[in-house]
Amino acid sequence: MNSKLNVGIVGATGWMAGALAAGVEYDENGFAPETGNGNKSGESQISALCDLNENLLKERKKKLGLDHAELFTSFDEMLKKKNLDAIIVAVPNNMHADFAVKTLAAGKHLFLEKPFATTVEDSKKLMNAALASRLTTKIDYILLHYDEQEKLSSLVKKGAFGQIASTYFSYRHPINISNSPEQVWKLKRAKTGGAIAMGTCHAVSCSVNIADSDPVLVVCKSSPPRIRNFDYHTQHDILITYENGITGLVQGNIDFAEKYDARHTVSGTEGQFDYIPQNPLSSRVMWSSKSLKRDYSADPDFANDHLDSGDVWTHKCSRSIKEFVANARAGRKDTLLGLDSANVRRIEAVIWAAEKSAAGGAMPVMPELYR
Repeated sequence: MNSKLNVGIVGATGWMAGALAAGVEYDENGFAPETGNGNKSGESQISALCDLNENLLKERKKKLGLDHAELFTSFDEMLKKKNLDAIIVAVPNNMHADFAVKTLAAGKHLFLEKPFATTVEDSKKLMNAALASRLTTKIDYILLHYDEQEKLSSLVKKGAFGQIASTYFSYRHPINISNSPEQVWKLKRAKTGGAIAMGTCHAVSCSVNIADSDPVLVVCKSSPPRIRNFDYHTQHDILITYENGITGLVQGNIDFAEKYDARHTVSGTEGQFDYIPQNPLSSRVMWSSKSLKRDYSADPDFANDHLDSGDVWTHKCSRSIKEFVANARAGRKDTLLGLDSANVRRIEAVIWAAEKSAAGGAMPVMPELYR
């Protein structure tokens, strides 16, 4: 593709949608929302915005300088737009699967905000649509695009820690909820899909990515909220057994935390890696490796940013969306976070096994989701 990729966003007035739109519209140097400064991308542009409130759409178009964006209050009408190559789906969680399936059916490349779906039935429906499609797809498990995770994954693949025995990934994420109608839906399981879908899925994605093996058994215990009035359990402790012998522990809490707390530990026969976000930057990352002749010590250059500050404009949205744009322009599948990739299918299998286990007992994963 020689011309720019024309991208539309549905759910375009949401907070994450703004950062994703800027990632499409502007180059790798980014966009400053405070000043409105940024250099336009030569590879992609926002050509359509869709949401229910036309006034908010106009505000977003003006604030982000989306000069070529046509405004829609009907998703079906936006899908009819000529020269629209790709869609970012950023609607509330319970609408993800329907909007994503429609996007693929219309022949558009798909970038999907997490979660994949809010019911196992919708997950299977969307998975089948993705598997049948030749289009580029991606789900935005954003932690996998941070320096810390990219470099950790690289070291694991090089064998720096020997044979991996166990992993620990937590994501304590006090999700932002105002009293506005646009936010209170996050308190309802029917809208969100639950706490794993809202935040703990990020820790699951890290565990699955590092294990790089089929999950075979999941045990999950959940606990009710302690501070805010969610109508579902907000804390999950998930034990995952992988086919290659790795044991993964995942913990998540979306009700409360000390800021945003994503702690990671990978233990192997020849080394260990620890990421503790509350430590000073100089000691945030500690690791050792016998093969690399490195004693356990701090690595201040390993990760220069917090995995999730809570500020959407500091997320790795630009890195994530630009990889999607590059793949879509080249007609490539995404092997890391494509909806039909082994990685994402395993993540979905763990999520739904954990949901069932929380309701009672250990659960073998559902092979139809990942094999």
